[in-house]
Amino acid sequence: MGWNSIIYISTMTSIDPSLYEAAAIDGAGRLQKILHVTLPGIKSTFVVLLIMNIGHLMEAGFEIQYLMGQNLVVDWSQTIDVFVMKYGISKQQYSVAVAAGMFKSVVSILLLFLANFIARKLDEDTLI
Repeated sequence: MGWNSIIYISTMTSIDPSLYEAAAIDGAGRLQKILHVTLPGIKSTFVVLLIMNIGHLMEAGFEIQYLMGQNLVVDWSQTIDVFVMKYGISKQQYSVAVAAGMFKSVVSILLLFLANFIARKLDEDTLI
């Protein structure tokens, strides 16, 4: 979240200040300046960051869930990565591990297609 904030702030500084002055002369308040000047100015950056970060949406982390996976909370703290580790690799059921990994990949691809659809609706460059 911090790196994306830096990118958004740097994009907002590249917006021409005369646009804000023109909006103020036209009587726009702070919220109207945000809606009609700032958001259209950062729209392309939003789409690029959405496409870049959508692939990491299925990754919930591995270490914390694996280390904290005691018998008391193991049913609620298990992620796909922990499932692959415990049932696929540890018990030598490689087909289960591959199926869980493929499921994660298919969902990530579907999310990328959704990001492409959103980019197309916002009239931005798309993946396909």
